[in-house]
Amino acid sequence: MDRRIEAYLAYQGAVRGLAERTLRSYSEDLDQYEAFLAASRVDVDSAGALDVRAFAASLVTAGKAAASVNRALSAVRGYYRYRVKFGALAADPSRDVEGLPSRRGLPRFLFEDEASAFISQADGSDFGSLRDRALLEFLYSSGCRVGEAAGLELEKLDLEGGLARVTGKGSKERVVFLAPPAREAVAAYLPARAALLARLGAAAKGGEDRVFVNAKGGPLTERGMEWIVQGYAERSGFPRRVTPHAFRHSFATHLVARGADIRAVQELLGHASVSTTQVYAHVDMARLRKVYEQAHPHGGRERGR
Repeated sequence: MDRRIEAYLAYQGAVRGLAERTLRSYSEDLDQYEAFLAASRVDVDSAGALDVRAFAASLVTAGKAAASVNRALSAVRGYYRYRVKFGALAADPSRDVEGLPSRRGLPRFLFEDEASAFISQADGSDFGSLRDRALLEFLYSSGCRVGEAAGLELEKLDLEGGLARVTGKGSKERVVFLAPPAREAVAAYLPARAALLARLGAAAKGGEDRVFVNAKGGPLTERGMEWIVQGYAERSGFPRRVTPHAFRHSFATHLVARGADIRAVQELLGHASVSTTQVYAHVDMARLRKVYEQAHPHGGRERGR
């Protein structure tokens, strides 16, 4: 990868505090962009608006969804803004390149009984089961992004007070709350975590300050958390795709369904704009549809004729 792109990604991670998942996506998108330009022997800082548009068109031709094309364009725009501000680039060639119109879908979430059943799968006394139960309860109780859970430090956890201080997008810190099930699960996990680190001693992989660690004593990464959730989904035969982010969506959906003010939910989620949170006021229609199908005599279930 071009050193200028590497410098931009390093800046996004170190200064702007972008999540590991976002940086990974931007890296893949910019790697594709660089390869596209290289095929035409165009240097990344010599590209023009036509090159950026051609790159977007190539993604569409390859069958990429509008959201994926727009994400790639966002990565390209971010790079050029960075080069104009900190590099020697005089103008941003992506400035007037518009993204594709896309319809934002409703977020995937679990119904309340589904969330409880999913979390209850982690039911054991070994280190892995205790950690997984604590992680799932924490994600559902706090509404945290997976990156915020991965970065949570032990000193920022207050079980007695039922809260934690997490660092979100843009390195902004906020307080999240832990309901009794999450407090109990984390309290049961912490002694197992301490025993693991004590047993590993100097061989521990640097997770001493993190709440969630892996079996080698290192910080449990976002990818590791995704793998854990995916594993439970596959073993249980859950009918829909479940990710750590589904617990964040479930958290918000259930709060709105029970009457929480949308601006309060905005604060709890750490959204900069209430428009981002507004989707949860609509997603609750799925809950109403489920109630309708289960309760109405002519609902969604097939009946004998």
